[in-house]
Amino acid sequence: MHLDKMANELLAAITLKKQIQPFTNDNILLSNSDAYAVSRRLSELRQWEIVGRKIGFTNRTIWPLYGVDQPMWGPMSASTISYVENGKSKIKLSDYCEPRIEPEIVVSFASAPPANASEEQIVNCIDWVAPGFEIVDSVYPDWKFSIPDTIAAGGLHGQLIIGQKFLSTESLIQHLIDQKVTLSCNSQVVEEGYGYNVLDGPISALKHLLDGIFDETSEKPIKAGDIVTTGTLTDAKPLRVGETWCGNYTGLINSSLSIKII
Repeated sequence: MHLDKMANELLAAITLKKQIQPFTNDNILLSNSDAYAVSRRLSELRQWEIVGRKIGFTNRTIWPLYGVDQPMWGPMSASTISYVENGKSKIKLSDYCEPRIEPEIVVSFASAPPANASEEQIVNCIDWVAPGFEIVDSVYPDWKFSIPDTIAAGGLHGQLIIGQKFLSTESLIQHLIDQKVTLSCNSQVVEEGYGYNVLDGPISALKHLLDGIFDETSEKPIKAGDIVTTGTLTDAKPLRVGETWCGNYTGLINSSLSIKII
């Protein structure tokens, strides 16, 4: 199947909130590089202003649940990122096909990291970190797909809600590894997650992203001002109308973020 045709099919699915079968179900040989090309074309069709990346499947503990074995990334647009001053937000379930919620650690870059940057060099480029809820959405039924399918669909990114910002500090690598979140739904604790669930820590996830972008020569590098969300600290949870989800972050990031599903 032509890559442009895939991008148009994905655009229609996202626009109409209508799920489609994974491309790899049809025995299509779709490489990760081809899938990133589809994702870039999809962003062009959506007329997105790209302001960063989401990293997906950095939490190795959930790989068996989704039948994947590696992380991936996708673009984020200025139109899909919002900031909440009071830590409270809401979303409409009908805006998505099959959405789930992920509590994450979000990073903003003050300067562009160099090629082949070490974790310490990456830290030196970071401006602030914050709690975040990423709404991820599968245009593929029942969350069944391959990694190239998820890449082609823009990394399954739906929306990112960002809470209180905390300035980068000394020992940031370890602070983010130790970061904890308690995820609750309607005041009932659902799961606890930690920074060490994200590859070998959120800065490790950033290095994976930067190295991957360097290898994919058609991908634009991370620049000053870009936002990156580093991957879910827990499993991604399905959403239902009437629920209120809360992430209580303790550690360097010491604040709460909640979202009402309407």
